[in-house]
Amino acid sequence: MTTSAWLAIAAIALAYAGFAALSLAMDRHHADVFGRGKEPSARARQWLRAGGALGLALSLLACVERQGWNIGPILWCGAMTLGALLLSGLLLPYAPRWALRLAVVSAPLGLLSLMLGR
Repeated sequence: MTTSAWLAIAAIALAYAGFAALSLAMDRHHADVFGRGKEPSARARQWLRAGGALGLALSLLACVERQGWNIGPILWCGAMTLGALLLSGLLLPYAPRWALRLAVVSAPLGLLSLMLGR
């Protein structure tokens, strides 16, 4: 695969993982995945928010690495759209545990793809 393809995979996978972490920081989505009455602790909420922001920032890095600063942020909007659509449109409402499993897989996949694409 070309470096461009690796960076595209990294951008989408990291955007998905970032949005998944941000959604798990919310009480409602956390309860959907782990069961009712289970809320994240304040410390866990901070870590999830930081991880989500880091995932989205690394997704931006992959897009800028692929297309430069002229087109990279536009590509990042597309990667975020695909990640958010996969999470909020398909997995989280219908299969919340699968959304978590895919997030656990997509974070290392995105980091590996980012390293292979550089």
